[in-house]
Amino acid sequence: MADKRAFAQFDVGYLDNPKIMEVFDASPIAVCMHIASVLYCAQHLTDGIITAGPMQRKVGGSPADVTLLVEAGLWHLPGHACEFCPQPDAGKVYVHDYTEHNRTSDGVKRASEAGKKGAKALWEKKRAAQNPDADRMPTAYGSHSEPESDSSEIAMAREKERKREEEAKASSPETVRPDIDGIIQGFSELLKANDVKHKPGKNWHDAARLLIDKDGYTPEQIMYVARFATTDEFWKSNILSIPKLRDKFESLKIKAQAQARPKPSTGAQARLQVGFDLMQETRAEMSGQLELGA
Repeated sequence: MADKRAFAQFDVGYLDNPKIMEVFDASPIAVCMHIASVLYCAQHLTDGIITAGPMQRKVGGSPADVTLLVEAGLWHLPGHACEFCPQPDAGKVYVHDYTEHNRTSDGVKRASEAGKKGAKALWEKKRAAQNPDADRMPTAYGSHSEPESDSSEIAMAREKERKREEEAKASSPETVRPDIDGIIQGFSELLKANDVKHKPGKNWHDAARLLIDKDGYTPEQIMYVARFATTDEFWKSNILSIPKLRDKFESLKIKAQAQARPKPSTGAQARLQVGFDLMQETRAEMSGQLELGA
Protein backbone atom coordinates (compact mmCIF):
# COMPACT_ATOMS: atom_id res chain seq x y z
CA MET A 1 0.00 0.00 0.00
CA ALA A 2 1.35 3.43 -0.99
CA ASP A 3 2.65 5.67 1.79
CA LYS A 4 0.30 8.68 1.82
CA ARG A 5 2.15 10.69 4.47
CA ALA A 6 3.40 14.15 3.55
CA PHE A 7 7.12 14.41 2.90
CA ALA A 8 9.88 16.95 2.27
CA GLN A 9 12.95 16.51 0.10
CA PHE A 10 16.47 16.84 1.51
CA ASP A 11 19.65 16.43 -0.51
CA VAL A 12 21.80 13.55 0.79
CA GLY A 13 24.62 16.08 1.01
CA TYR A 14 22.55 18.46 3.12
CA LEU A 15 24.95 18.43 6.09
CA ASP A 16 27.95 18.90 3.76
CA ASN A 17 26.53 22.07 2.21
CA PRO A 18 28.92 24.95 3.03
CA LYS A 19 26.05 27.14 4.28
CA ILE A 20 24.79 24.39 6.59
CA MET A 21 28.29 23.55 7.83
CA GLU A 22 28.97 27.18 8.68
CA VAL A 23 25.70 27.49 10.61
CA PHE A 24 26.25 24.12 12.31
CA ASP A 25 29.65 25.24 13.58
CA ALA A 26 27.99 28.25 15.19
CA SER A 27 24.81 26.54 16.44
CA PRO A 28 23.52 22.99 15.74
CA ILE A 29 20.15 24.17 17.07
CA ALA A 30 19.91 26.65 14.17
CA VAL A 31 20.32 23.78 11.68
CA CYS A 32 17.53 21.91 13.49
CA MET A 33 15.37 25.04 13.11
CA HIS A 34 16.03 25.08 9.37
CA ILE A 35 15.06 21.40 9.06
CA ALA A 36 11.94 22.06 11.16
CA SER A 37 10.95 24.94 8.87
CA VAL A 38 11.21 22.78 5.72
CA LEU A 39 9.18 19.99 7.33
CA TYR A 40 6.55 22.46 8.54
CA CYS A 41 6.12 23.91 5.03
CA ALA A 42 5.76 20.42 3.54
CA GLN A 43 3.25 19.33 6.17
CA HIS A 44 1.05 22.42 5.99
CA LEU A 45 1.62 23.30 2.29
CA THR A 46 2.69 26.89 3.01
CA ASP A 47 4.91 27.15 -0.11
CA GLY A 48 7.95 28.15 1.95
CA ILE A 49 6.29 30.72 4.24
CA ILE A 50 6.73 30.31 8.01
CA THR A 51 6.75 32.27 11.27
CA ALA A 52 10.04 32.16 13.16
CA GLY A 53 8.54 31.85 16.65
CA PRO A 54 7.01 28.35 16.30
CA MET A 55 10.24 27.05 14.76
CA GLN A 56 12.19 28.30 17.80
CA ARG A 57 9.75 26.58 20.15
CA LYS A 58 9.95 23.28 18.26
CA VAL A 59 13.69 22.86 18.81
CA GLY A 60 14.46 25.25 21.67
CA GLY A 61 16.03 27.89 19.46
CA SER A 62 16.72 31.55 20.13
CA PRO A 63 16.62 34.87 18.25
CA ALA A 64 20.36 34.43 17.70
CA ASP A 65 19.62 31.24 15.75
CA VAL A 66 17.16 33.16 13.58
CA THR A 67 19.88 35.71 12.85
CA LEU A 68 22.30 32.93 11.87
CA LEU A 69 19.84 31.46 9.37
CA VAL A 70 19.04 34.86 7.86
CA GLU A 71 22.69 35.86 7.53
CA ALA A 72 23.49 32.49 5.90
CA GLY A 73 20.75 33.07 3.33
CA LEU A 74 18.74 30.02 4.45
CA TRP A 75 15.82 32.16 5.66
CA HIS A 76 14.66 35.43 4.11
CA LEU A 77 13.01 38.32 5.93
CA PRO A 78 10.77 40.88 4.13
CA GLY A 79 12.86 43.10 1.85
CA HIS A 80 15.54 40.48 1.13
CA ALA A 81 17.70 40.73 -2.01
CA CYS A 82 17.57 37.10 -3.24
CA GLU A 83 16.71 37.05 -6.95
CA PHE A 84 15.03 33.66 -6.83
CA CYS A 85 12.76 33.82 -3.77
CA PRO A 86 9.49 35.73 -3.27
CA GLN A 87 9.07 38.39 -0.61
CA PRO A 88 7.25 37.21 2.54
CA ASP A 89 4.63 39.36 4.25
CA ALA A 90 5.52 41.41 7.32
CA GLY A 91 6.21 39.18 10.30
CA LYS A 92 6.82 36.13 8.11
CA VAL A 93 9.94 34.33 6.88
CA TYR A 94 10.58 32.61 3.54
CA VAL A 95 12.63 29.39 3.48
CA HIS A 96 15.23 29.89 0.71
CA ASP A 97 14.59 27.89 -2.51
CA TYR A 98 11.77 25.90 -0.86
CA THR A 99 9.59 25.47 -3.97
CA GLU A 100 12.71 24.70 -6.03
CA HIS A 101 13.03 21.35 -4.26
CA ASN A 102 9.59 20.63 -2.77
CA ARG A 103 6.00 20.31 -3.92
CA THR A 104 3.85 23.43 -4.02
CA SER A 105 0.33 23.54 -2.61
CA ASP A 106 -1.07 23.86 -6.15
CA GLY A 107 0.97 20.86 -7.28
CA VAL A 108 -0.32 18.72 -4.41
CA LYS A 109 -3.90 19.78 -5.15
CA ARG A 110 -3.57 18.98 -8.86
CA ALA A 111 -2.04 15.59 -8.09
CA SER A 112 -4.87 14.81 -5.67
CA GLU A 113 -7.54 15.80 -8.19
CA ALA A 114 -5.86 13.78 -10.93
CA GLY A 115 -5.74 10.75 -8.63
CA LYS A 116 -9.45 11.06 -7.85
CA LYS A 117 -10.32 11.35 -11.55
CA GLY A 118 -8.17 8.35 -12.39
CA ALA A 119 -9.73 6.26 -9.63
CA LYS A 120 -13.23 7.24 -10.78
CA ALA A 121 -12.49 6.39 -14.40
CA LEU A 122 -11.03 3.00 -13.38
CA TRP A 123 -14.07 2.23 -11.23
CA GLU A 124 -16.42 3.12 -14.09
CA LYS A 125 -14.55 0.85 -16.51
CA LYS A 126 -14.67 -2.05 -14.07
CA ARG A 127 -18.36 -1.45 -13.48
CA ALA A 128 -19.08 -1.38 -17.20
CA ALA A 129 -17.07 -4.57 -17.75
CA GLN A 130 -18.95 -6.42 -15.01
CA ASN A 131 -22.40 -5.35 -16.20
CA PRO A 132 -22.23 -3.87 -19.73
CA ASP A 133 -26.03 -3.44 -19.97
CA ALA A 134 -26.48 -1.69 -16.61
CA ASP A 135 -26.24 1.80 -18.09
CA ARG A 136 -28.63 0.99 -20.97
CA MET A 137 -31.56 -0.32 -18.95
CA PRO A 138 -34.93 1.06 -20.16
CA THR A 139 -36.13 4.08 -18.23
CA ALA A 140 -39.71 4.54 -17.00
CA TYR A 141 -40.50 6.16 -20.36
CA GLY A 142 -39.05 3.34 -22.44
CA SER A 143 -35.88 5.20 -23.50
CA HIS A 144 -32.29 4.16 -22.93
CA SER A 145 -29.71 6.27 -21.15
CA GLU A 146 -26.14 6.62 -22.38
CA PRO A 147 -23.49 4.78 -20.40
CA GLU A 148 -22.02 6.99 -17.71
CA SER A 149 -18.49 5.79 -18.52
CA ASP A 150 -18.92 6.83 -22.18
CA SER A 151 -19.91 10.37 -21.24
CA SER A 152 -16.99 10.54 -18.80
CA GLU A 153 -14.53 9.46 -21.50
CA ILE A 154 -15.98 12.00 -23.93
CA ALA A 155 -15.57 14.75 -21.34
CA MET A 156 -11.95 13.70 -20.70
CA ALA A 157 -11.21 13.66 -24.43
CA ARG A 158 -12.67 17.14 -24.83
CA GLU A 159 -10.59 18.42 -21.91
CA LYS A 160 -7.40 16.96 -23.44
CA GLU A 161 -8.22 18.59 -26.76
CA ARG A 162 -8.82 21.93 -25.07
CA LYS A 163 -5.46 21.72 -23.30
CA ARG A 164 -3.69 20.83 -26.54
CA GLU A 165 -5.22 23.87 -28.22
CA GLU A 166 -4.15 26.12 -25.34
CA GLU A 167 -0.59 24.76 -25.43
CA ALA A 168 -0.40 25.18 -29.21
CA LYS A 169 -1.66 28.73 -28.92
CA ALA A 170 0.79 29.56 -26.11
CA SER A 171 3.74 28.11 -28.06
CA SER A 172 2.92 30.02 -31.24
CA PRO A 173 5.36 32.88 -31.94
CA GLU A 174 2.36 34.88 -33.09
CA THR A 175 0.93 34.93 -29.58
CA VAL A 176 1.56 38.31 -27.96
CA ARG A 177 3.75 37.70 -24.89
CA PRO A 178 5.57 40.84 -23.72
CA ASP A 179 7.44 38.80 -21.10
CA ILE A 180 8.83 36.40 -23.71
CA ASP A 181 9.60 39.20 -26.17
CA GLY A 182 11.48 41.05 -23.41
CA ILE A 183 13.66 38.03 -22.66
CA ILE A 184 14.45 37.48 -26.36
CA GLN A 185 15.31 41.15 -26.87
CA GLY A 186 17.37 41.33 -23.67
CA PHE A 187 19.35 38.18 -24.43
CA SER A 188 19.93 39.38 -27.99
CA GLU A 189 21.40 42.63 -26.65
CA LEU A 190 23.73 40.67 -24.35
CA LEU A 191 25.02 38.64 -27.31
CA LYS A 192 25.47 41.80 -29.38
CA ALA A 193 27.65 43.24 -26.61
CA ASN A 194 29.90 40.18 -27.05
CA ASP A 195 29.91 40.60 -30.88
CA VAL A 196 28.12 37.27 -31.27
CA LYS A 197 26.17 36.79 -34.49
CA HIS A 198 22.77 35.27 -33.84
CA LYS A 199 19.32 34.88 -35.33
CA PRO A 200 16.41 34.47 -32.88
CA GLY A 201 13.81 32.01 -34.13
CA LYS A 202 10.81 30.00 -32.97
CA ASN A 203 13.07 27.80 -30.83
CA TRP A 204 14.11 30.91 -28.86
CA HIS A 205 10.44 31.79 -28.29
CA ASP A 206 9.63 28.21 -27.19
CA ALA A 207 12.61 28.02 -24.80
CA ALA A 208 11.76 31.39 -23.19
CA ARG A 209 8.12 30.34 -22.82
CA LEU A 210 9.07 27.05 -21.17
CA LEU A 211 11.43 28.80 -18.75
CA ILE A 212 8.47 30.90 -17.59
CA ASP A 213 5.43 28.63 -17.98
CA LYS A 214 6.93 25.21 -17.21
CA ASP A 215 10.07 25.84 -15.16
CA GLY A 216 8.47 28.63 -13.10
CA TYR A 217 11.10 31.36 -13.40
CA THR A 218 10.30 35.06 -13.67
CA PRO A 219 11.71 37.20 -16.50
CA GLU A 220 13.88 38.98 -13.92
CA GLN A 221 15.38 35.70 -12.71
CA ILE A 222 15.99 34.52 -16.28
CA MET A 223 17.77 37.74 -17.24
CA TYR A 224 19.82 37.64 -14.02
CA VAL A 225 21.21 34.24 -15.02
CA ALA A 226 21.54 35.32 -18.68
CA ARG A 227 23.70 38.29 -17.68
CA PHE A 228 25.96 35.98 -15.73
CA ALA A 229 26.16 33.46 -18.59
CA THR A 230 27.19 36.12 -21.12
CA THR A 231 29.88 37.67 -18.91
CA ASP A 232 31.45 34.57 -17.36
CA GLU A 233 34.73 33.66 -19.12
CA PHE A 234 33.78 30.01 -19.53
CA TRP A 235 30.05 30.19 -20.26
CA LYS A 236 29.93 33.20 -22.60
CA SER A 237 31.42 31.16 -25.45
CA ASN A 238 28.97 28.28 -24.90
CA ILE A 239 25.63 29.94 -24.11
CA LEU A 240 24.78 31.50 -27.47
CA SER A 241 21.02 30.94 -27.61
CA ILE A 242 18.01 30.81 -25.28
CA PRO A 243 17.51 27.04 -25.85
CA LYS A 244 21.10 26.49 -24.65
CA LEU A 245 20.46 28.87 -21.73
CA ARG A 246 17.47 26.77 -20.65
CA ASP A 247 19.40 23.52 -21.10
CA LYS A 248 22.12 24.69 -18.67
CA PHE A 249 19.93 26.95 -16.51
CA GLU A 250 20.27 24.99 -13.25
CA SER A 251 24.09 24.88 -13.45
CA LEU A 252 24.21 28.56 -14.39
CA LYS A 253 21.89 29.54 -11.55
CA ILE A 254 24.04 27.74 -8.96
CA LYS A 255 27.19 29.36 -10.34
CA ALA A 256 25.61 32.84 -10.39
CA GLN A 257 24.38 32.48 -6.80
CA ALA A 258 27.79 31.26 -5.63
CA GLN A 259 29.49 34.25 -7.29
CA ALA A 260 27.06 36.69 -5.67
CA ARG A 261 27.52 35.31 -2.14
CA PRO A 262 29.50 37.49 0.32
CA LYS A 263 33.04 36.25 0.90
CA PRO A 264 33.64 34.31 4.19
CA SER A 265 35.20 36.33 6.99
CA THR A 266 37.41 33.73 8.69
CA GLY A 267 40.32 31.69 7.35
CA ALA A 268 38.54 28.37 7.87
CA GLN A 269 35.38 29.63 6.20
CA ALA A 270 37.42 31.00 3.30
CA ARG A 271 39.12 27.66 2.73
CA LEU A 272 35.76 25.90 2.87
CA GLN A 273 34.25 28.33 0.38
CA VAL A 274 37.20 27.99 -2.03
CA GLY A 275 36.82 24.20 -1.99
CA PHE A 276 33.10 24.45 -2.65
CA ASP A 277 33.57 26.95 -5.50
CA LEU A 278 36.25 24.77 -7.12
CA MET A 279 33.93 21.77 -6.94
CA GLN A 280 31.08 23.69 -8.57
CA GLU A 281 33.44 25.11 -11.22
CA THR A 282 34.81 21.66 -12.07
CA ARG A 283 31.29 20.25 -12.44
CA ALA A 284 30.27 23.11 -14.72
CA GLU A 285 33.40 22.76 -16.87
CA MET A 286 32.97 18.99 -17.18
CA SER A 287 29.32 19.48 -18.18
CA GLY A 288 30.35 22.05 -20.79
CA GLN A 289 33.11 19.83 -22.18
CA LEU A 290 30.74 16.87 -22.47
CA GLU A 291 28.22 19.05 -24.25
CA LEU A 292 30.85 20.36 -26.70
CA GLY A 293 32.15 16.84 -27.30
CA ALA A 294 28.62 15.62 -28.09
